Amino acid sequence: MCLAAGMAATPVKAQTAPPPADATAATERITVADDTVVSAPEAPAQVASKPSKPNPLARLPVIGRFFGDPDVTDGLDGGKVSPRYALRIEAPDPIARLIRQHTLLGRWRQRADYDPSQLPLFIARAEREVRDLLASEGYFSPQVAVSTLDDGALVQVLTGPRTVVDRVQLDLEGEIAAPQREALRQSIERSWRLPAGEPFRSQDWEQAKRALLDALRDRGYLRARLLESEAEVNQEAARASLELVVDSGAAVQFGPLVIEGLNRYPPQIIEGLKPFRTGDPYDTRQIADLQTRLNGAGWFTTVNVRPDVRALSDAADLQEVPIRVEVIERPAKRWTLGAGYDADYGPSLLAGWENRNVAGLGIQTFNGIELDQRRQFGFSTWESPQDLQGYRWQGGLRLEHRNIENDIVDAASLFAARLRREGKIETGLSLQYQYERQNVVFSSDNEAFYRNRALVLGWSWTRRDLDSPLMPTRGTITTVQISGASNALGSERSFVRGYVLGYGIYPLSRAESGEFGRLVLRGELGAVYADSREGIPSANLFRTGGSKSVRGYVSQSLGVSLGEAVVAGRYLAVASAEYQHLIGRDWAIAGFVDAGNASDSIDTFKLARGAGIGVRWRTPVGPLNIDVARGFDPGQWRMYFSIGVVF
Repeated sequence: MCLAAGMAATPVKAQTAPPPADATAATERITVADDTVVSAPEAPAQVASKPSKPNPLARLPVIGRFFGDPDVTDGLDGGKVSPRYALRIEAPDPIARLIRQHTLLGRWRQRADYDPSQLPLFIARAEREVRDLLASEGYFSPQVAVSTLDDGALVQVLTGPRTVVDRVQLDLEGEIAAPQREALRQSIERSWRLPAGEPFRSQDWEQAKRALLDALRDRGYLRARLLESEAEVNQEAARASLELVVDSGAAVQFGPLVIEGLNRYPPQIIEGLKPFRTGDPYDTRQIADLQTRLNGAGWFTTVNVRPDVRALSDAADLQEVPIRVEVIERPAKRWTLGAGYDADYGPSLLAGWENRNVAGLGIQTFNGIELDQRRQFGFSTWESPQDLQGYRWQGGLRLEHRNIENDIVDAASLFAARLRREGKIETGLSLQYQYERQNVVFSSDNEAFYRNRALVLGWSWTRRDLDSPLMPTRGTITTVQISGASNALGSERSFVRGYVLGYGIYPLSRAESGEFGRLVLRGELGAVYADSREGIPSANLFRTGGSKSVRGYVSQSLGVSLGEAVVAGRYLAVASAEYQHLIGRDWAIAGFVDAGNASDSIDTFKLARGAGIGVRWRTPVGPLNIDVARGFDPGQWRMYFSIGVVF
């Protein structure tokens, strides 16, 4: 059968009635001449069928597979089988796939409960179903023919031109139309997802309207609603004009928290973590921030934070929306035992005890020991809940023995810190007393012993701007640290220490295909200003190498060479560039180059370089990183495993 292209031009208009306040948009209906085409294909009709009866022996465990019909996966629930009839489709590949997936002809072709008497009904309905599908994809002037074959059916399609958006008229009414909201209004208008020049698809049209309302609600206009929605299509020109009228309503503010699920913990632990105050302008990003904070605080296994939209519907004059927080608590006390393996440190063992509600005040304490081939340490850390101003206290004790590159250290530290989290920024002020005995092996018969101690006052500033703390795909982390000690205040040597870290994930995309990869950049700079490193506890100095710095080298093996030992130095510089090429949603292949080192002076600083390849896999607990890297100076290959963001 031959199809002739061309069809009479008919203006097409679609209009929705104003939806209720809590609705996004009504289903679009497009009228073409005297026919009606809905924006999405209809659900397949329920057709009477005669299911085949499987052999009862096929249900027996193990041996049942020898008695079943090899073509039938499950004859009682309509499972897939080998094709029951032929279906030839002459159409572009994307359209052919839609026809196979969404028409009765396509869907029932491999149904186990298909009966040959149904085929005439499928063929009779096919033309209307195909036209519906084409209309939903923006083809309003198609030529469609469906005919019967001896062994099935033939569907022939000439799509005609695809309709393209040529004009968008977006009217935002309500409070957002006020002059002081001009910048926000323009920002929301620019975010419109179906601009001129894009193909007009019904699904994109509905999603764009929904996204517009979501953008308004995210910025505090929780009562935003669509008043009018019209798509006018000119078939002859294959152009669509879109018009929308949206009422933003009045912006709302944050109301009080309504907490559900607390039994053992005090409500202050949740109140102290919220990034907003009652009466602040509502912003969905702060709801997500509170959700993230509560998930990471350690008190709960499940957290759900959401605005109480029903309260707004029940009270038209309510301006402060209550925020509902639903939690499932974690047990307050827990023993932990664990084992692991590190490519650099070998097997390890961990034992710990935690109490997340000391004296019923929400104070958390973590205590434990960790042992591996090169390090053994014990710790006890105590932390108060965050208060309404964002502050919390930390304190604790740490004891450690380590032998890294013939630098043998026994160290103890006692610390207290006051931390504050404000939005994306966390600052800290700490006081720490450090004491260590250091044994440096110069040769088999030459060792030197040092006593290092310091009372260190430190300040830190960190900004985390990632799209997700667990599975980041874009964003940055910046850390600045400044600390120092004086020999007049209980320290062996006076010094001032500075350190800066920068980490960034930058997505790479093409207009036609979207995101295809990511660029990951990381850099570190550090310096200790002092007459000498002797007398300074090594926790204040620098060494590098390993999975979190310069790959291709043993962890912490880059530093100052002293005979057979490598010790920490006063200067640090590290840079890393990594490209991740996406393979599907959860996988990526990475290639990277690292360079850096630690030294005792700028004049003797020499870069150590490494490069390699790796795999990135999104897991429920964070990205899994597997890397193989070669250090250029020793010319050796090393493998690394890690989970989480490596920075």
